[in-house]
Amino acid sequence: MCYTAFNVVSVVTAIVSIQLLRLGLVNHTTDGHTFQKENKDVLIITALAAAGCECLNCIVSSLVSCRLAKAAKKELQKKREETFHVQVVGEKDILVISRKIGAPPGEEKREKVLGVTAL
Repeated sequence: MCYTAFNVVSVVTAIVSIQLLRLGLVNHTTDGHTFQKENKDVLIITALAAAGCECLNCIVSSLVSCRLAKAAKKELQKKREETFHVQVVGEKDILVISRKIGAPPGEEKREKVLGVTAL
């Protein structure tokens, strides 16, 4: 999500750049009128195109990163869909026994959390 936030800030920066570059294409008079310049600078047109491409790239990247974050969240949610219980084997041995929901009773996963003896 940090990447998405960075892309949103980049979009705002690109839009500000476009607005400032547009000022280079017009002449402002003292009485408040604006006129297009007859000779448009190629560098300003190129910079406008680059800022537009940056804006488009940031929007697409934001959408892709949001979809990836959503997919990762769903995958993490699937891993959490297990039932588990804690079994104390001895004085110093603790086991966590987990089983996926809907799995047969024989398919259990055992993890030693604390202990000195081997399984």
